[in-house]
Amino acid sequence: MPLNGGGSDTTVFLVGRELCLFMTLDASKAPGKQRKEFAALAVRRAAPFPDPDFDIAWSPDGSAALWYWSRARVNALAAAEPGRRKRFVAEALYAGSPLEQGVELLQLDDGVEARAWKAGRLCASRWWQGLPSAGQWRDFVRGTGQALDPALPLPEPLAVTLADTPWNRQATGTDKLQLSGLEQYLPKAAFVLVAIFLLVAGAQLGGIVRAQVDIWRAQSTASDLDAPLQRILDARDAADQAVAEIDSMLSLHGLRPSTSLMAELVRLLPGKEWQVRKWNQPTPDTLEVNVIAPGSNPETLVSSLEDSPMFKGVTAELGRNNELTIKATITAASTAGNDTP
Repeated sequence: MPLNGGGSDTTVFLVGRELCLFMTLDASKAPGKQRKEFAALAVRRAAPFPDPDFDIAWSPDGSAALWYWSRARVNALAAAEPGRRKRFVAEALYAGSPLEQGVELLQLDDGVEARAWKAGRLCASRWWQGLPSAGQWRDFVRGTGQALDPALPLPEPLAVTLADTPWNRQATGTDKLQLSGLEQYLPKAAFVLVAIFLLVAGAQLGGIVRAQVDIWRAQSTASDLDAPLQRILDARDAADQAVAEIDSMLSLHGLRPSTSLMAELVRLLPGKEWQVRKWNQPTPDTLEVNVIAPGSNPETLVSSLEDSPMFKGVTAELGRNNELTIKATITAASTAGNDTP
């Protein structure tokens, strides 16, 4: 779906939810300036196609929700549309609005989308061409860790109208696009900025000298506080290390046995002409499996595994000789009972 390009020769297109895969990412450990590159690397590793493009919604804690698609596929769909340059953004960022907590079902132009929110973060998203069955809805909600009353019926999908701006608070590709109409004014703007700089350079020089003197005085005063400050920093580092060890021990709670994981994978693998070559759990909550699966579609397999309440963040890479490498994060087992579908 094309959008108004803001008076430039660039056309913005909304990539429909049916064309996108979805994943979440924890980039809180990455420096702020490197988080976008970190997200791009994660998308390249997860995508079952060689030319991924993506849109992203950041949360204040450094986590992100990502929608990614094949660049060649959307370019082909938009080939007949006008505009010398084309830019693509995710339709999902213009549909609906964030929730603090809960699950919802949205009626889009093509299909329906289920979303799950925790603490204001979008933690799960699933698209269906038509209304999901009661079992599909139950599996989605259980997979997100939300409590669900078994007697609660499938909710009526909410009709949404696409907004003019994305619902996430961070700048997106559309914000950058709106600057493109100003490109013709950049030379004049640069000239004006240079003139202003020359006019205020003399006044600024005196301010710089005064600032350097103030910095020297501040450094002299701060040197007397180095020893107490270092003790505070050491205590904080020790506390952070203790928290990390506690989190590591807590992460072992509720892990699933390998036999259950194997049975679930066998159930989801299509057909019978496949062989498991390698089974590996690098960490208790991650899984890497190498299988020989002739004729398998990685994108279809990713969607199938994502439907399971046992896996999330599923990726599939097709190698040589029909070798398929499946990677996934293992969800914690429900403490309320057996959650095997």
